[in-house]
Amino acid sequence: MTAAKKLASAETYMETGRVERTGAAFAVRLSSGSCEARRAKSCLVAPDVGDKVLCAIEPDGVHVLAVLDGRDGAPTKLATDGDLVVQARGGRVVICASERVDIAGAREVAVTGAEVQVRARKGSVAIDELGFFGRLVQAEVTKIALIAQEADTALTRLTQRVKRVFRFVEEEEIDQTRAGTIDLRAQDLLGLRGENAIISARVLAKVDGEQIHLG
Repeated sequence: MTAAKKLASAETYMETGRVERTGAAFAVRLSSGSCEARRAKSCLVAPDVGDKVLCAIEPDGVHVLAVLDGRDGAPTKLATDGDLVVQARGGRVVICASERVDIAGAREVAVTGAEVQVRARKGSVAIDELGFFGRLVQAEVTKIALIAQEADTALTRLTQRVKRVFRFVEEEEIDQTRAGTIDLRAQDLLGLRGENAIISARVLAKVDGEQIHLG
């Protein structure tokens, strides 16, 4: 009996076959011949050419129920034609790999949760444009190295406590501070040096000390 005659019968049965062609519809070679087949919705593994599959043959057509065997070393691919939702009610979802786990999205990748934890010995992030919105940031690091063309910071208050501060501005460039009040205090020594030094005040300029040396 040919595959066409079997499909015309009212009997529904299962049979194994080999995938000959993949695409929107599969070509599967059964014992009775080659026929067109569709992947069953419960068959998440995408069949490949040469795979051994289990098919359900019924009057409405042939459905691939499962992939039984494939080429040695070939990856197992889970694929759907629409949205895919993996849900665990009252439990966890764990994805493990002995080598690497990749998460890729053609448009967007979203991670949402009450708490997000990322732990790794080494990491790298490459983002063309980054927007961050948060209420609190706490970081404990040993060393930070930042290289940027421009950096703009707008803050309501900035408090820094450090042991040593070194700032170097290239020659012939500008280091400018504008404020309503500037208070500079040194426990031991305050040194101001320059090729030229100008101190001007619109109302009052005062120099006070036990000893004042000019010249």
